[in-house]
Amino acid sequence: MTVIECAGSGRERGRAHGEQARDLVHTALDRWREGTSTRSRRHLASTGLLAAVEAAAPDLAEEMRGIAEAAAVPFAEILAYNFMDEQWWVHREHLDLGCSVLGQAHKDGVFLAQNMDLPDFMDRSQIVLRSRPQTGPEALVLSSAGMIGLTGINAAGVGICVNTLGMLHHNCTGLPVAAAIRGALAHSSRDQAADFLHRISHASGQHYAAADARGFHGVECSAAAVVVSCPAGSPLLLHTNHPLANSDLAPATERELEREGRITDSRVRLDFLEKRVASVRDRAAAERLLADRTAPLCVTPRPGRRTQTFGAVAFEFGTTPPTARFCLGLPDRQSWIEPGWRAPTRPGHR
Repeated sequence: MTVIECAGSGRERGRAHGEQARDLVHTALDRWREGTSTRSRRHLASTGLLAAVEAAAPDLAEEMRGIAEAAAVPFAEILAYNFMDEQWWVHREHLDLGCSVLGQAHKDGVFLAQNMDLPDFMDRSQIVLRSRPQTGPEALVLSSAGMIGLTGINAAGVGICVNTLGMLHHNCTGLPVAAAIRGALAHSSRDQAADFLHRISHASGQHYAAADARGFHGVECSAAAVVVSCPAGSPLLLHTNHPLANSDLAPATERELEREGRITDSRVRLDFLEKRVASVRDRAAAERLLADRTAPLCVTPRPGRRTQTFGAVAFEFGTTPPTARFCLGLPDRQSWIEPGWRAPTRPGHR
């Protein structure tokens, strides 16, 4: 298990990340360079994405600077690596859609679980960040070495999962996905996290699932619109990689994804979840479902497609702090781990 302890200011957290994971950061960036184009990497660092992070969550911009400093890698490369989703849609690289999310609230509790599917060259860079900022709740975040986060949960009992919706419009001056996730996790209630997601400008099409012990709030975000797909307090949330509510479509991208079977694949996975969710009554059952290879929810590379399940998360709410479990790799092969919490929960974080 690779848990990176990051505490203090944004720059201090980044330096801790860069120091503890230096070798892994270098390996991850080497594989990323081999798998992506020089043009797209250079362009991403010159867009308005950094300015959006500095405006909405300046401590996260400092965190990325700290990673670059301590790992001794160019800041521009750390920026581009953190702008992963934006590289997919702005430069048409690695358009394979992935990620399946399911959550359910019932009399025995609330859980939220997800498979995170990414390009296969990112495998073996998996880490869990334990972020303890100067203000706000401690967070446990699934990430890749060098990145500020992919999906996570905080000790106040707020969980955030995300699916890419590549057929929606993007915006190179909006907030990148990694910063949106961490920005939402800085809040101490589901409603505050959802309000943050409603207020910001989004760089790329995404579905965000915010959860706490009361249930879920799902939003589909694009360059032009933030649309509720799962109303606050809903007892059930299922999502894959096609929009259910947001109609801000980019027609050319939609046609490309449809032609290549990506949207069909997303619909098959959603149908699979809908048919089986009634039998998934707890977090443990959700973890078992995420290992499925028939839909498949658990993804390995196929001819012409380089997507692989990078990792999985399973969060259970109802206690403070909540239960946070992570699988660093394919959930049908790797064990689940539970890092636990360090900082005492402060009064009022419920």
